Parts: sequence; C-alpha cells; structure tokens
Amino acid sequence: MLKSTGFIFLLIYFTHSAKSYKTVFADSMWIEAQSHKGEEAIHFLLDNFFPVYNKNYDDGITWMTATLQFAELSGNKQLIGKSHLNLGIAWYLRGDYPACLVHHQKALEIFELIDDKSNIGRTCNELSVYSRKQKQYEKGLEYLDRSYEVCSACNDSGCVETSLNNRAVIYEMMGEYELALTYYRKAENIAKLTNNKSGLAYIYSDAAECYRVKNDYDSCTIFIDKAIALHEEIGNLHGVAICLINKAALFGLRKMYPKSIATFQECIKLGEELNYTDLLKNAHYELGKTYAAVNDFEMSFYHIDKSYALGDSLLNQDKIKSLSEMEVKYQTEKVEKDFLKEKQEGIETDLILANRNKWLLGISGFFLASVFFGLFIYQRKTRLTQAEKDRALIDEREKGIQAVFDATEEERQRIAKDLHDGVGQQMSGLKIAWENLSISIKGIDEKESKRIDELSKILDSTASEVRVISHQMMPKVLEEFGLIAALEQMLESSLSFSNLKYSFEHYNFDQRLSRKIELSLFRITQELLNNVIKHSGANFVSVQIFKNKNQLILIVEDNGKGFNISNKKDGHGLLNIHSRLNTINGQVNYEACETAGTTATIRIDL
Repeated sequence: MLKSTGFIFLLIYFTHSAKSYKTVFADSMWIEAQSHKGEEAIHFLLDNFFPVYNKNYDDGITWMTATLQFAELSGNKQLIGKSHLNLGIAWYLRGDYPACLVHHQKALEIFELIDDKSNIGRTCNELSVYSRKQKQYEKGLEYLDRSYEVCSACNDSGCVETSLNNRAVIYEMMGEYELALTYYRKAENIAKLTNNKSGLAYIYSDAAECYRVKNDYDSCTIFIDKAIALHEEIGNLHGVAICLINKAALFGLRKMYPKSIATFQECIKLGEELNYTDLLKNAHYELGKTYAAVNDFEMSFYHIDKSYALGDSLLNQDKIKSLSEMEVKYQTEKVEKDFLKEKQEGIETDLILANRNKWLLGISGFFLASVFFGLFIYQRKTRLTQAEKDRALIDEREKGIQAVFDATEEERQRIAKDLHDGVGQQMSGLKIAWENLSISIKGIDEKESKRIDELSKILDSTASEVRVISHQMMPKVLEEFGLIAALEQMLESSLSFSNLKYSFEHYNFDQRLSRKIELSLFRITQELLNNVIKHSGANFVSVQIFKNKNQLILIVEDNGKGFNISNKKDGHGLLNIHSRLNTINGQVNYEACETAGTTATIRIDL
C-alpha cells in the first residue's frame, strides 16, 4: 500500500513539474505514464527517456529524476542502476560533469553488486567518455578494456560497438589518427550488422572529425552528410544540431563562406527549437567569426554579443541553483541557532566537560599515533625489502626467459645451417646424380620414363621443402636486409599459394632496429599468422607496421570468427608472445569479436 501511494504521489508531483516547462510532448508522455503501474511504469519511463530528453533537456532531467525515485521506492537494484546511468548521461550532455560522475559511479557500483555484465560494460563506456572529457586518456582506455571484455563475454554487440567507437575517439584525441580510423571501421561493421542506425550516425560523426583534423575535407564532408541523414531518419534532432555546427565550421575552413553562414543559421534555428543553450552559444560565436571573415563586422558583432549573452544566461542558471541551496542552508542554520539559544545555560558546563575529554582524547591519541607511526615505519621497511626481493625475482625470471629464447634461436640457427649446408647440399648433389642416372636409364628402357619423372618431382619437392624449413627457422633475409624484407618474404612464402589473401603496409619505418627487437617481432608475427591460418577461418589478413612518435606499432587484423580472449589467455602461443614482449618492453592488446574478426595490436617503446 505504501509503495502504491508513493508511486501515485511522485507521478502527480512530477507531472505538475513537467507542465511548468510548457512542452506538449513531455506533458502527453507524463499522462501516458500514469496508465502504468509498479515496475511497469519504471520501464516505461526508462524506455522513453531519450525521446523526451532530445525534445527538451530540462524535461529529460526532471523525467529521469522521477524515474530514479520510483526505482528506489521499488527496491529493484537493476532499475535503480539504469536510472543512475541515464541521469548521468543527462547531466553530461547538460555540461554538469561532477553530477555526471556521481551518477555513473553509483550505477557501476550497483551493477557490480548484482553482476549485470551488459550494464557494467555500458557504464564503463560512459565513464570512458567522462575521462576523455577530462583528458584522462589512459583512464578512459582502462574503462574501455573492461567494457570490451564484459560485453564480448555476454555477446552484447551494441556495447562492443560503442566500446570500439569510444576507443577510436580517444586515439584520435591522442593524435593516433590511423589507429583511430581502424577502430571506426570495426565499429561501423558491427553497427551495420546489427542495423544500429543511431550508433552508426555517431560513428560517422566522430570519423568525420578525424578526417577534418587530417585535412581530408572531402572525406569529412561525406561522413558528416551520412551522419545527418541517419540522425534525421531516426528523429534525433540533438545529433542533427551537432552535425550542422560541424558542417558549417567545415565550410568556413574551405572558405565557402555563404554555405557556412547558411548552415550556421539552420543550426541556430534548430538549437532554438530544442532550447539547446550551449550549442546556440557556440554557433553564434562561430557565425560571428565567419561574418568577420567576409568583412561584415556589424553582423559579426551582433552574433558574438549574442554568444556572450547566452554564456551569461548559463552562468545565471548556475547562480540561481547556488542561491537556492544557500537559502536552504540559511534557514537550516537559523533553526539551529534558535535551538542553541534555548540551551544556552547548559553550554558552559558542556564546554568544561568537553575540554577535559579533549585532553584525555589528546593524550590517548598521541599514544596511539606513536604506536601506529612505529607500525607504519616497520611495515614500510618490510614492504621495501619485499619489493627489492620481488624486483630481483622478476629480473632473474626475465633473464631466464631471455636465456631460453637465446638458446632456442641459437639452436634454430644451428639446425638451419645443418639443413642448408648438410642435408641441403646432399640433396642438391643427389638431385644432379639422379638427373644423370635418369637420362641413361631413359635411353635404355622407355617404359620406366614415366616413373622416373614422378620420382624426379618428389626429389625436387623434398629439396624445396628442406630449403623452406631452413629459411623459416632462421631467415637469412632478416639478418641481411631487416624486418620489413623478412616479413614480406614470410607472407609471400606462407600465404601466396593459399586461399588466404593478405595486405602488408609499412610507413615511417626507415631504419634498422636492434637484432633482438627485429627477431622478436618476426617470431611474434609468425605466431599470429599461424593462429590465423589454423583457427580463424578468415579469407583476408592485414599486417601493418609503423612508427608513431617513440613507439613502434604492429597490427595484425583478420576477418575471421574471432575468439574469447579470457578462454585462450593461457594458450601456449599467446604466452609465448607475451613472454617475448616482456623482454623488449612491449605490450599486446587483442580485440576479438565473432562479427568483426580479430585485431592484435603490438606496441613497443623505443
């Protein structure tokens, strides 16, 4: 009875609150919400949050605040978590980042408590966006690693797509544009497979910005137009407005000022319909700069002044909120003062007792602090000693691993030399002798000619196989010409006669590396290609290697069936790759999905 009464009271209250914004759409939706009961009403409110929010920000925040209170009244943890997640998104788009962080962290805490993997992934995606906004890129990538892992485990393709797109945006902001475009393409493939038009629109919008920074304005225009068309198709006017301001700015960069002005005006008209104050502020400011570029200073001053006025209105909204909080605080303090005045006679006695207790507490506190300080010093010394032991063990282990690799490579080199100089030479001599013998036999007995030809082919094949094995165990081209030539030869010899097509790209790579790094990268690529051939079922593999600032990056990507990294992390091949990378200060990251193949990204600090 109490819960039902609470639902009715809150719904009536927030219906009245929504009407104060005078938006017919939100008002009609609140009326519709009243026809639902219990948790059914909460599901209705959650499902219709984004349509309401896209119409009017204030309505959306009021709507989601009501939803959170309903969910807390119901006691359903998942619904409470979803309400916090959506409310965090609302405050992020409104520009209140501290409020956004509070709600997203609360949502993550709840979803972890109930082990809701899909929503854990979605919340981590949103936290990565917050981290990106604060320029905490490494923190954002950590959230995306977790999001990708849990969403892949529960086959949530939509969450995987968002994770890949957010990773691309962070790489773009870090200046790694080629890597960003690689992840945009992977996200686009999943969005197309799942027919996620909303996600695809944001992918195109983000990719357009990447092309703009690369000064590829033609590609930028194509992707912005694609994003606008999708946003219009699904009715996301908020997305259309953001794309329009980006398109108008692009026209300005290309000095197409009439088109830039017309597009800004279209954007401003839509922003006024949405009551999108922050976008209007930026659009007026950029339009003012565009008018200045064509020497129309009167219109330039008008729009820049309009932008400042909108900025002041945003500040005034914050001030009104602060003043309301201060008034509540003042009223609370006034009640407290009246209460203290009535108890004035007992204050002096309480102070005397309090001072005596403070002395006792001070002496006790000093004694405890001394004890804790001594324990702290002891524990710190113990930890330092243990850390030194751990470092020594790690160094010893790495030396052992390096010794194993060195011994393995030496043994491979010895076997390769024996095959080439011993068995290979003998096979060559045997081949010459057989050819001479076959000529004489053919002259004596024509009936044996066919069999002699077959034996000659077997002998040729055996000699070639010995030569290939010798080169694979220790490729001579790696020693003489370097890593790029060795990789080209390996791809040619391994894949040219198979059904697996390949591409090999390298750039900004114009000098030899140390033998240790080149040999390790050659073996790692060899292991990755073997995995593709044996397990992926792919028909295409791409190998890219390039230098970016002080890092060497190797990417091996296929279009096969992917794999679950959590189930394969103890495999011999992956452990071998990990061990080799430890010896050259490298890292590996796997992105694997049944609908997008597998991408292995190797990074080595030079």
